[in-house]
Amino acid sequence: MFTRILVPLDGSELAEQSLPFVRLLASASKISIDLISVFSSVPPGLAEPEHGLYETQIAASFRDNSVEYLDRIKATLSDTGATVSCAAHEGNPADHIINEAEKAANTLIVMATHGRSGIGRWLMGSVTDKVLHGTANPLLVTHSRDGGAQSSEVSLKNVIIPLDGSNLAEQILPHAIPLAQALRLNIILTRVTPSADEYYRFMDQAMTASISSERYEDYASEADADATSYLDQVQARLAKDDVTQVETRLMRGSAADAILDLADGTPDSLVALTTHGRSGIGRWVMGSVADRLVRHSGLPVLVIRAQV
Repeated sequence: MFTRILVPLDGSELAEQSLPFVRLLASASKISIDLISVFSSVPPGLAEPEHGLYETQIAASFRDNSVEYLDRIKATLSDTGATVSCAAHEGNPADHIINEAEKAANTLIVMATHGRSGIGRWLMGSVTDKVLHGTANPLLVTHSRDGGAQSSEVSLKNVIIPLDGSNLAEQILPHAIPLAQALRLNIILTRVTPSADEYYRFMDQAMTASISSERYEDYASEADADATSYLDQVQARLAKDDVTQVETRLMRGSAADAILDLADGTPDSLVALTTHGRSGIGRWVMGSVADRLVRHSGLPVLVIRAQV
């Protein structure tokens, strides 16, 4: 289980929409919360030495304002029972977030996909995207909605775990399963097999006549049976570790589209997956699937970068 939650904030209500998920996780597990804010370096020309304003003084003012803001957020998390700390940094937001996460093992980064740009505030989607592709730590991405801060309470009932049959994709399990147990979530193991269009497109690209001559119906029957057997095996492995609140879903189509459809039809859910998998018929380029889910799903998405 995670031992630390790192929460980057930029002072906007949109960024703060990650906080209900932080509250939920911290209340369930009592793990520590580190709130951080990263303010931009003082732009050249902003300082006015003739009026007694120097870059170091302006930076100190930015830092003080950031810490004061974080302290207000800290007060709202006091009822979680978790230890909460605050820190403000000057520089590049994505770099600082990645570096801070690396300082402690089992750190979970929780951040929103949108915020507001401007001095002291980030273009949150851009920062989140850079962290997603640059961190080795688990990252929980929540989706902000315009119109102010959301409710202080959120509900999660399920964790959807897409798998493609590879060991790389399964690297999400040691992260997602303890989280599901801590939050008492139903686990939905999912695998998507190719549609007819995807199958023939792949076979045309493979340019292997002996393989492409196989009818889709024959392939699909075998692929579905293999996928079902694989999901049953994963479910059985989890059962040996007393993880029994598990169901399986087999779907056909584009992996990203099928998972998005499942996510849209399963409210109060979290999606958990790796950013790497194996490409090929029946297996996905997991990075592109993860990107699609982060950008287009309304659900929170837990992502880890698989170790190849």
